[in-house]
Amino acid sequence: MSIVSCTNENERFEKQMQQILSWSASAEMILDARIGKNVPEGFTDHAVEKCQKEISDIASQLPQTARTAHAREAVLMLNGLISAAHDEIGHGRLEQGHQHIAELHRYEAEQRSTLGAGG
Repeated sequence: MSIVSCTNENERFEKQMQQILSWSASAEMILDARIGKNVPEGFTDHAVEKCQKEISDIASQLPQTARTAHAREAVLMLNGLISAAHDEIGHGRLEQGHQHIAELHRYEAEQRSTLGAGG
């Protein structure tokens, strides 16, 4: 019975991490669109806030597995990069914002790779 429970927890964990990475990718796309002036600032602010809230909410519900501590660190990094990019873009520092977005994209890819390798 505990093997089944562990498998279910791992599957749930992986699904939730995929959701977190999807919300992060959404924030990335929104910020990138803001740099290109394809979306208004008010929309960007609201949408990025929503993405970060969803990331935090999902992270707070992660099942306890051997990978939970790493996942929580990853969530802090994702939200930190999103915040940094949003702040730079909001202050008109588009090049710095773009650099944070590129770093966010690399970090998301790294986390996806880690998930694909089973942790």
